[in-house]
Amino acid sequence: MNTQPESPVHTAAEQAEWHVSPHYPEELRRKCRWKSLVGNAGNWIGSIPQKDVVMGILELDQGGYYPAHAHPAPEIYFVTAGEAEWTVGEETFTARPGVAIYHAPHTPHRMVNKGSETLRAIWFWWAPDGSAEVLSGEVYFT
Repeated sequence: MNTQPESPVHTAAEQAEWHVSPHYPEELRRKCRWKSLVGNAGNWIGSIPQKDVVMGILELDQGGYYPAHAHPAPEIYFVTAGEAEWTVGEETFTARPGVAIYHAPHTPHRMVNKGSETLRAIWFWWAPDGSAEVLSGEVYFT
């Protein structure tokens, strides 16, 4: 019996590279970055391969914004530091450390860092009912 895992079962965030999308507006590329830690779907390549989920970390600098966008995968954010004005659909609220936010598939959402420090959050996408193709779906700005 092989007791060694075939792929990594843990990773350290400090070992993962920060990414920015070349498709994002220049101002966003300067203020927003992410690390993928788990997953191997579409643009989301993490250290821990997984076909049904992707998970990572987002940072949004003070004064930065992530414009309204949507995607086919459902998403959860969990804020760990900073503060942002967050909009999901028609609802706008202040997100602070300890707040979890759910974005249903194809629901427009945006964040504006109006706080005095960098916003940090953990994000998580998954494949409902095993439909992993949603994880490769394009992010589109609304």
